[in-house]
Amino acid sequence: TGEVTPLALAYLRARQADPMCSFGDFAAVSDIVDVATAMVLKKEVSDGIIAPGYEPEALAILASKKGGKFIVLTASENFTPP
Repeated sequence: TGEVTPLALAYLRARQADPMCSFGDFAAVSDIVDVATAMVLKKEVSDGIIAPGYEPEALAILASKKGGKFIVLTASENFTPP
């Protein structure tokens, strides 16, 4: 889709702050990953993502990245830092 959601825009702004040192990175977002954000991530050099959840279509997009070797983690909603 050509839509840029608030989450996708936030990710793009953060990544563009220093795009050269993001190789081999993980994206960490604090909202459910939508299709627009998954499409942005699909094009970027990255090894994985952690988020509180994923829209089904977004999860399918990310699962196909890097030949299925892109790491997709779901953060625990009940986690309380020490």
